[in-house]
Amino acid sequence: MQNGSQLEVQSSDADVVFRSSDNVDFHVHKRYLEFATGGFPPAETPSSLGEIIRLSESSPTLEILFQFVYPQRHPCLDKLGFEQLLKVAEAAEKYEVYGALMASQLMLREFLHSHSKQVLQFACVHQVAPLVERLAPIMIDTSLSEIKDTLIVCPSYFFKWSLFREQYLQLSIALAQSRPQHKCENFNIFTRVVLQKLDKPSHLMMHNLENLFNIRSIGGLDSIQVCCAIESRKWYHTVRERVAKIPEFTLENADEF
Repeated sequence: MQNGSQLEVQSSDADVVFRSSDNVDFHVHKRYLEFATGGFPPAETPSSLGEIIRLSESSPTLEILFQFVYPQRHPCLDKLGFEQLLKVAEAAEKYEVYGALMASQLMLREFLHSHSKQVLQFACVHQVAPLVERLAPIMIDTSLSEIKDTLIVCPSYFFKWSLFREQYLQLSIALAQSRPQHKCENFNIFTRVVLQKLDKPSHLMMHNLENLFNIRSIGGLDSIQVCCAIESRKWYHTVRERVAKIPEFTLENADEF
């Protein structure tokens, strides 16, 4: 390979040449490709002398990718920006570069919040269930209409994602229909504030419940009576029990749907 790479690709026994989309050549050993990948021809496949195989990926992407082919310390991907990491992940999937597959998928977890939709697109296309499982709680406030075209790529994912989100939506409706009654006006104000926040299903997730039902966090209340605090805790525990019955999102046995 050109441009001073540390890869051992300039030795005389390198037997295959790949050319990137920006015309950089990579001299790679077939035996390592066969061992470390599933998407390149096996070592015994004959090739014409001087034949150059053109790839659609750029040289920065291929330079990282081919480092996972050789029996050496693999590169660290934590310095890559999201766009470059995604290109490496896509190339790893395309050519089945096993080491790069795992490394890039692990690093994509760092971008679940900042690039949720793009990671979801990647995960659905390549059926990377662990990424989808992590994204479902993060993206629970995202309407299905925004991501249906992404999820429908894998119908079983779409079904289980929809069911997971629907359980929180149904609980929100049930809470609005069974609003607790109490004599104090401050408590009535509190219940209205809580119900207004239920337009976002994420507010009902277990890690958000304590803050949602904290009556002392509601601004504008003249004073908090002991009876109001007690009633708010009763309501909290009632809702918490119902939330606890909602199963965590999992794609185990997704193919059965």
